[in-house]
Amino acid sequence: MLLAIQIAVNGQLGKVLHSSSHAALVSFFVGTITLIMIVGLKDRSYTNIKEPFKQSAPWWIWIGGILGGSYVLINVFLVNQIGNGQTVVLALFGQITGSLLVQQFGLFNSIKNRIQPLQIIGLMVMIAGVILIRLF
Repeated sequence: MLLAIQIAVNGQLGKVLHSSSHAALVSFFVGTITLIMIVGLKDRSYTNIKEPFKQSAPWWIWIGGILGGSYVLINVFLVNQIGNGQTVVLALFGQITGSLLVQQFGLFNSIKNRIQPLQIIGLMVMIAGVILIRLF
């Protein structure tokens, strides 16, 4: 539910700012301030942030912010082009497709699971639904 609300709110912010990228920036800035306050209140320390450096963590652990920023930016753009419902469905389609690929190849130290034909059919039904909604 929060995903659909976030997409609608950020889409409206993009209209007000006349910029998808500015809306994504504002959204992430507010999110960052919120998380700084939550970590400060809950954990009372920011020292764990150093752990990836201490443990020589893999380089790819840092791309989450890039992926998240891109996700929000694309949603802000799409919601004003195709509407909230279709944007949410496309976002879910992307999440499911991405998760299937991650599991198929065991990327990022995840458990390997083969993609099943029924999962592909499910994705095709989702895309067909978006197309049908767009046409009618």
